[in-house]
Amino acid sequence: MAAISPAAQDRLFIFGLGLATFAVIGVMRQMLIHYRDTAAIPPSENKPQYITQAVEDSLKVSTLEKLLDSPNFCIQETTAIIVCERALHDGVTIDVLLWYITRPDHRLREKGIRALTMIMNSSTVKIIEKPDTYAALVKSLEYSITDYPHNAYDPEWDNWNLRDVVEQGCLLVLIQLVNKFGAEGLVKARFVERWLAKEPWGASDEERQTNFVHSLQKNTRLSELCIPLFRERPGRRQLVKAKLVPELIERETEQTTVSDIRMINGEGTAGEDFEGMFVEGRRRRDQSSEDENIRRRHREAMVLNDGTRPLGRGDIIQRES
Repeated sequence: MAAISPAAQDRLFIFGLGLATFAVIGVMRQMLIHYRDTAAIPPSENKPQYITQAVEDSLKVSTLEKLLDSPNFCIQETTAIIVCERALHDGVTIDVLLWYITRPDHRLREKGIRALTMIMNSSTVKIIEKPDTYAALVKSLEYSITDYPHNAYDPEWDNWNLRDVVEQGCLLVLIQLVNKFGAEGLVKARFVERWLAKEPWGASDEERQTNFVHSLQKNTRLSELCIPLFRERPGRRQLVKAKLVPELIERETEQTTVSDIRMINGEGTAGEDFEGMFVEGRRRRDQSSEDENIRRRHREAMVLNDGTRPLGRGDIIQRES
Protein backbone atom coordinates (compact mmCIF):
# COMPACT_ATOMS: atom_id res chain seq x y z
CA MET A 1 0.00 0.00 0.00
CA ALA A 2 1.44 3.32 -1.09
CA ALA A 3 2.05 5.89 1.64
CA ILE A 4 0.22 9.20 1.54
CA SER A 5 2.39 11.97 0.34
CA PRO A 6 3.13 14.90 2.67
CA ALA A 7 1.06 17.27 0.50
CA ALA A 8 -1.98 14.96 0.69
CA GLN A 9 -1.55 14.68 4.44
CA ASP A 10 -1.60 18.47 4.75
CA ARG A 11 -4.78 18.71 2.67
CA LEU A 12 -6.45 15.99 4.72
CA PHE A 13 -5.50 17.73 7.95
CA ILE A 14 -6.88 21.06 6.78
CA PHE A 15 -10.14 19.40 5.66
CA GLY A 16 -10.56 17.70 9.04
CA LEU A 17 -9.79 20.93 10.87
CA GLY A 18 -12.46 22.73 8.82
CA LEU A 19 -15.07 20.07 9.60
CA ALA A 20 -14.23 20.27 13.28
CA THR A 21 -14.54 24.08 13.21
CA PHE A 22 -17.97 23.97 11.58
CA ALA A 23 -19.12 21.32 14.04
CA VAL A 24 -18.01 23.39 17.02
CA ILE A 25 -19.72 26.50 15.63
CA GLY A 26 -22.95 24.54 15.00
CA VAL A 27 -22.93 23.08 18.50
CA MET A 28 -22.25 26.48 20.07
CA ARG A 29 -25.08 28.04 18.03
CA GLN A 30 -27.57 25.40 19.18
CA MET A 31 -26.43 25.85 22.78
CA LEU A 32 -26.88 29.64 22.57
CA ILE A 33 -30.36 29.26 21.01
CA HIS A 34 -31.38 26.85 23.73
CA TYR A 35 -30.03 29.20 26.41
CA ARG A 36 -31.85 32.18 24.84
CA ASP A 37 -35.17 30.33 24.69
CA THR A 38 -34.76 29.11 28.25
CA ALA A 39 -33.95 32.58 29.62
CA ALA A 40 -36.83 34.33 27.80
CA ILE A 41 -39.77 35.24 30.07
CA PRO A 42 -43.10 34.60 28.32
CA PRO A 43 -45.62 37.49 28.51
CA SER A 44 -48.28 36.94 31.12
CA GLU A 45 -51.91 36.96 30.04
CA ASN A 46 -53.92 40.00 31.04
CA LYS A 47 -56.59 38.69 33.31
CA PRO A 48 -59.70 40.91 33.39
CA GLN A 49 -60.31 42.49 36.74
CA TYR A 50 -63.83 43.58 37.62
CA ILE A 51 -64.95 45.90 40.37
CA THR A 52 -67.86 44.38 42.20
CA GLN A 53 -70.73 46.40 43.58
CA ALA A 54 -69.55 45.65 47.11
CA VAL A 55 -66.14 47.17 46.33
CA GLU A 56 -67.77 50.28 44.81
CA ASP A 57 -70.00 50.79 47.83
CA SER A 58 -67.05 50.45 50.19
CA LEU A 59 -65.14 53.34 48.57
CA LYS A 60 -65.27 56.46 50.71
CA VAL A 61 -65.70 59.97 49.33
CA SER A 62 -62.13 60.88 50.25
CA THR A 63 -60.88 57.84 48.33
CA LEU A 64 -62.91 58.80 45.27
CA GLU A 65 -61.47 62.33 45.38
CA LYS A 66 -57.93 60.93 45.35
CA LEU A 67 -58.77 58.55 42.49
CA LEU A 68 -60.18 61.41 40.43
CA ASP A 69 -56.80 63.16 40.72
CA SER A 70 -54.95 60.07 39.49
CA PRO A 71 -52.73 60.58 36.40
CA ASN A 72 -54.14 57.34 34.95
CA PHE A 73 -57.02 58.16 32.59
CA CYS A 74 -58.67 54.75 33.04
CA ILE A 75 -58.77 55.22 36.80
CA GLN A 76 -60.26 58.69 36.39
CA GLU A 77 -62.94 57.41 33.99
CA THR A 78 -63.92 54.49 36.24
CA THR A 79 -64.07 56.75 39.27
CA ALA A 80 -66.24 59.28 37.41
CA ILE A 81 -68.68 56.51 36.46
CA ILE A 82 -68.92 55.41 40.10
CA VAL A 83 -69.58 59.00 41.23
CA CYS A 84 -72.28 59.50 38.56
CA GLU A 85 -74.02 56.24 39.47
CA ARG A 86 -74.08 57.22 43.13
CA ALA A 87 -75.53 60.63 42.25
CA LEU A 88 -78.24 59.08 40.07
CA HIS A 89 -79.55 56.90 42.86
CA ASP A 90 -79.33 59.61 45.47
CA GLY A 91 -82.40 61.83 45.35
CA VAL A 92 -80.76 64.48 47.51
CA THR A 93 -77.94 64.92 44.99
CA ILE A 94 -80.36 65.44 42.09
CA ASP A 95 -82.30 67.99 44.15
CA VAL A 96 -79.07 69.84 44.93
CA LEU A 97 -78.16 69.97 41.23
CA LEU A 98 -81.62 71.32 40.38
CA TRP A 99 -81.15 73.95 43.09
CA TYR A 100 -77.85 75.02 41.52
CA ILE A 101 -79.52 75.25 38.11
CA THR A 102 -82.10 77.73 39.38
CA ARG A 103 -79.59 80.16 40.96
CA PRO A 104 -79.22 83.65 39.42
CA ASP A 105 -75.44 83.32 39.58
CA HIS A 106 -74.25 82.13 36.17
CA ARG A 107 -71.27 80.31 37.67
CA LEU A 108 -73.45 78.18 39.95
CA ARG A 109 -75.90 77.41 37.16
CA GLU A 110 -73.07 76.34 34.88
CA LYS A 111 -71.71 73.94 37.49
CA GLY A 112 -75.15 72.46 38.06
CA ILE A 113 -76.04 71.93 34.39
CA ARG A 114 -72.59 70.53 33.54
CA ALA A 115 -72.92 67.95 36.29
CA LEU A 116 -76.48 67.09 35.26
CA THR A 117 -75.64 66.64 31.57
CA MET A 118 -72.66 64.49 32.52
CA ILE A 119 -74.79 61.90 34.30
CA MET A 120 -77.76 62.04 31.92
CA ASN A 121 -78.35 59.81 28.90
CA SER A 122 -81.31 58.15 27.18
CA SER A 123 -81.45 55.34 29.75
CA THR A 124 -81.04 57.42 32.93
CA VAL A 125 -83.19 60.42 32.01
CA LYS A 126 -86.27 58.69 33.41
CA ILE A 127 -84.88 59.20 36.92
CA ILE A 128 -85.23 63.00 36.68
CA GLU A 129 -88.57 63.00 34.85
CA LYS A 130 -90.61 65.05 37.32
CA PRO A 131 -92.21 68.53 37.45
CA ASP A 132 -89.34 69.96 39.53
CA THR A 133 -86.88 69.14 36.75
CA TYR A 134 -88.90 70.92 34.05
CA ALA A 135 -89.44 73.91 36.34
CA ALA A 136 -85.72 74.17 37.17
CA LEU A 137 -84.59 73.92 33.54
CA VAL A 138 -87.12 76.50 32.31
CA LYS A 139 -86.16 78.82 35.19
CA SER A 140 -82.51 78.57 34.14
CA LEU A 141 -83.49 79.35 30.54
CA GLU A 142 -85.24 82.50 31.80
CA TYR A 143 -81.98 83.68 33.34
CA SER A 144 -80.17 82.86 30.08
CA ILE A 145 -82.29 85.43 28.25
CA THR A 146 -80.42 88.26 29.98
CA ASP A 147 -77.08 86.49 30.38
CA TYR A 148 -75.94 87.44 26.87
CA PRO A 149 -77.39 89.01 23.68
CA HIS A 150 -79.15 86.41 21.55
CA ASN A 151 -78.75 86.28 17.78
CA ALA A 152 -81.79 87.00 15.63
CA TYR A 153 -83.31 84.08 13.75
CA ASP A 154 -81.56 83.37 10.46
CA PRO A 155 -83.23 80.98 7.96
CA GLU A 156 -79.88 80.01 6.43
CA TRP A 157 -78.09 78.57 9.46
CA ASP A 158 -78.61 77.32 12.98
CA ASN A 159 -77.24 79.49 15.78
CA TRP A 160 -77.04 76.58 18.23
CA ASN A 161 -73.25 76.78 18.54
CA LEU A 162 -73.48 80.47 19.51
CA ARG A 163 -75.67 79.78 22.51
CA ASP A 164 -74.28 79.86 26.03
CA VAL A 165 -73.17 76.54 27.54
CA VAL A 166 -75.82 76.80 30.29
CA GLU A 167 -78.59 77.39 27.75
CA GLN A 168 -77.34 74.55 25.56
CA GLY A 169 -77.21 72.17 28.54
CA CYS A 170 -80.78 72.97 29.62
CA LEU A 171 -82.10 72.51 26.09
CA LEU A 172 -80.24 69.21 25.66
CA VAL A 173 -81.76 67.77 28.82
CA LEU A 174 -85.22 68.98 27.76
CA ILE A 175 -84.75 67.37 24.34
CA GLN A 176 -83.95 64.04 26.00
CA LEU A 177 -87.02 64.34 28.23
CA VAL A 178 -89.33 65.27 25.35
CA ASN A 179 -88.03 62.48 23.13
CA LYS A 180 -88.69 59.98 25.91
CA PHE A 181 -91.86 61.27 27.57
CA GLY A 182 -93.46 63.80 25.21
CA ALA A 183 -94.07 67.54 25.50
CA GLU A 184 -96.56 67.51 28.39
CA GLY A 185 -93.90 68.56 30.90
CA LEU A 186 -92.88 71.51 28.69
CA VAL A 187 -96.48 72.67 28.47
CA LYS A 188 -97.01 72.54 32.24
CA ALA A 189 -93.72 74.40 32.84
CA ARG A 190 -94.89 77.16 30.41
CA PHE A 191 -91.78 76.74 28.27
CA VAL A 192 -93.30 78.74 25.38
CA GLU A 193 -94.31 81.74 27.48
CA ARG A 194 -91.21 81.90 29.66
CA TRP A 195 -88.48 81.30 27.05
CA LEU A 196 -89.47 80.34 23.50
CA ALA A 197 -91.63 83.41 22.87
CA LYS A 198 -88.80 85.67 24.09
CA GLU A 199 -86.39 84.43 21.44
CA PRO A 200 -85.66 87.08 18.74
CA TRP A 201 -87.93 85.61 16.05
CA GLY A 202 -88.63 88.99 14.48
CA ALA A 203 -89.75 92.57 15.02
CA SER A 204 -93.42 92.24 14.03
CA ASP A 205 -95.98 89.53 14.75
CA GLU A 206 -96.11 88.57 11.09
CA GLU A 207 -92.33 88.22 10.88
CA ARG A 208 -92.24 86.20 14.10
CA GLN A 209 -94.88 83.81 12.81
CA THR A 210 -93.17 83.46 9.43
CA ASN A 211 -89.77 82.74 10.97
CA PHE A 212 -91.17 80.30 13.53
CA VAL A 213 -93.14 78.37 10.91
CA HIS A 214 -90.00 78.29 8.76
CA SER A 215 -88.00 76.91 11.70
CA LEU A 216 -90.38 73.94 11.86
CA GLN A 217 -89.17 72.91 8.41
CA LYS A 218 -85.50 73.04 9.40
CA ASN A 219 -83.68 70.13 11.00
CA THR A 220 -82.25 72.10 13.93
CA ARG A 221 -81.77 71.30 17.59
CA LEU A 222 -84.46 73.75 18.67
CA SER A 223 -87.00 72.20 16.28
CA GLU A 224 -86.71 68.98 18.28
CA LEU A 225 -88.63 70.84 21.00
CA CYS A 226 -90.87 73.04 18.84
CA ILE A 227 -92.36 70.27 16.69
CA PRO A 228 -93.53 68.10 19.64
CA LEU A 229 -95.08 71.24 21.12
CA PHE A 230 -96.93 71.94 17.87
CA ARG A 231 -98.27 68.39 17.78
CA GLU A 232 -99.79 68.68 21.26
CA ARG A 233 -103.08 70.59 21.44
CA PRO A 234 -102.17 72.51 24.66
CA GLY A 235 -98.78 73.28 23.13
CA ARG A 236 -100.37 74.70 19.96
CA ARG A 237 -102.62 76.89 22.07
CA GLN A 238 -99.61 78.27 23.92
CA LEU A 239 -97.88 78.94 20.59
CA VAL A 240 -100.96 80.81 19.36
CA LYS A 241 -101.14 82.81 22.59
CA ALA A 242 -97.47 83.73 22.18
CA LYS A 243 -98.24 84.85 18.59
CA LEU A 244 -95.78 82.38 17.12
CA VAL A 245 -98.50 80.53 15.18
CA PRO A 246 -101.58 82.12 13.52
CA GLU A 247 -104.83 81.39 15.31
CA LEU A 248 -106.53 80.06 12.17
CA ILE A 249 -103.84 77.41 11.84
CA GLU A 250 -104.63 76.16 15.32
CA ARG A 251 -108.34 75.92 14.43
CA GLU A 252 -107.63 73.97 11.26
CA THR A 253 -105.30 71.65 13.12
CA GLU A 254 -108.06 70.96 15.66
CA GLN A 255 -110.18 69.56 12.80
CA THR A 256 -107.36 67.63 11.10
CA THR A 257 -104.93 66.52 13.78
CA VAL A 258 -101.30 65.87 13.17
CA SER A 259 -101.93 62.12 13.38
CA ASP A 260 -104.26 62.47 10.38
CA ILE A 261 -101.52 64.16 8.39
CA ARG A 262 -99.08 61.36 9.18
CA MET A 263 -98.63 58.87 6.30
CA ILE A 264 -99.43 55.33 7.45
CA ASN A 265 -98.39 52.27 5.43
CA GLY A 266 -98.19 54.30 2.23
CA GLU A 267 -101.83 55.45 2.32
CA GLY A 268 -102.09 59.18 2.86
CA THR A 269 -104.94 61.03 4.49
CA ALA A 270 -104.18 64.67 3.86
CA GLY A 271 -100.84 64.87 2.08
CA GLU A 272 -101.73 62.41 -0.67
CA ASP A 273 -104.32 64.71 -2.26
CA PHE A 274 -102.28 67.90 -1.95
CA GLU A 275 -100.59 67.37 -5.31
CA GLY A 276 -103.86 67.85 -7.18
CA MET A 277 -104.84 70.90 -5.11
CA PHE A 278 -101.77 72.99 -5.90
CA VAL A 279 -102.48 76.16 -7.86
CA GLU A 280 -98.94 76.41 -9.17
CA GLY A 281 -96.07 74.06 -9.82
CA ARG A 282 -97.93 70.77 -10.14
CA ARG A 283 -95.50 67.87 -10.14
CA ARG A 284 -95.75 64.95 -12.56
CA ARG A 285 -95.78 61.61 -10.78
CA ASP A 286 -92.95 59.73 -12.41
CA GLN A 287 -91.77 57.62 -9.46
CA SER A 288 -92.27 53.91 -9.29
CA SER A 289 -94.95 52.58 -6.98
CA GLU A 290 -92.31 51.19 -4.59
CA ASP A 291 -90.48 54.54 -4.35
CA GLU A 292 -93.78 56.34 -3.84
CA ASN A 293 -94.77 54.03 -0.98
CA ILE A 294 -91.41 54.46 0.73
CA ARG A 295 -91.64 58.24 0.37
CA ARG A 296 -95.11 58.34 1.89
CA ARG A 297 -94.22 56.10 4.82
CA HIS A 298 -91.37 58.38 5.85
CA ARG A 299 -93.02 61.76 5.38
CA GLU A 300 -94.84 64.10 7.71
CA ALA A 301 -96.75 67.13 6.48
CA MET A 302 -98.34 70.14 8.12
CA VAL A 303 -100.75 72.52 6.40
CA LEU A 304 -100.30 76.19 7.26
CA ASN A 305 -102.91 78.31 5.44
CA ASP A 306 -105.22 80.93 6.95
CA GLY A 307 -107.87 80.48 4.24
CA THR A 308 -107.38 83.91 2.66
CA ARG A 309 -105.55 82.55 -0.40
CA PRO A 310 -105.53 79.40 -2.52
CA LEU A 311 -103.54 76.48 -1.18
CA GLY A 312 -99.99 76.52 -2.60
CA ARG A 313 -96.83 74.49 -2.28
CA GLY A 314 -95.38 76.97 0.17
CA ASP A 315 -98.22 76.22 2.61
CA ILE A 316 -97.16 72.58 3.00
CA ILE A 317 -94.36 71.76 5.44
CA GLN A 318 -92.89 68.33 4.78
CA ARG A 319 -90.31 66.63 6.92
CA GLU A 320 -88.59 63.51 5.66
CA SER A 321 -87.64 60.96 8.31
